[in-house]
Amino acid sequence: MTNGKVLAGPRFVLGRADAGYPVALRDVPRPPEVIYGVGNPGALTAGLAVVGARKATPYGRGCARRFAGRAAEAGVTIVSGGARGCDSEAHRAALAAGTPTVAVLGGGVDRLYPAENRELFQQIVDSGGAVISEHEWGFAPLRATFRERNRIIAGLGLACLIVEAGLPSGTFSTADEALAAGREVWAVPGAITSFSSRGGQPPRVPGGGAHSGR
Repeated sequence: MTNGKVLAGPRFVLGRADAGYPVALRDVPRPPEVIYGVGNPGALTAGLAVVGARKATPYGRGCARRFAGRAAEAGVTIVSGGARGCDSEAHRAALAAGTPTVAVLGGGVDRLYPAENRELFQQIVDSGGAVISEHEWGFAPLRATFRERNRIIAGLGLACLIVEAGLPSGTFSTADEALAAGREVWAVPGAITSFSSRGGQPPRVPGGGAHSGR
């Protein structure tokens, strides 16, 4: 039985010594000691990390759908943070393509955030994906834990795509973690006059050498 807020589906706990622990996370800085999840642990394969603004513009939302959708149509797992804006659009595009998607939360998976995305999270589980966290089931999300979870999003991606980011932007922490893990960082170009795209212009992207999406 669920209380209407807890996700329905199989639960799993994976430690670093377990055979099912994601291979992609073993070589990242500070791999999570434990992963708690609801859904399919087999979905935790190396895919494409898609991140961007929570207060996304229509352009950003459309780009998140377009690029995540095309990758998912090719069978690539989409990894994101389940947040409002670009994250949500990336997950929905994967669902529409019939490809598993993984949402990495800043709190425990019994403390869904944002709560308004509960239905989306349930769809992720029901469609063969997974909702995961490095924190125990009832752990309340904190500002710092959202920053920390970004290394897991980056680690599960063979590459990290920045869809839209203003200045300042928490998206940069995911890009930093991707570079630290030896992943490529890509950026979708936006209008040079748009405040919502200033963080994604090549000089602003960590490392200064991000590839621009076409």
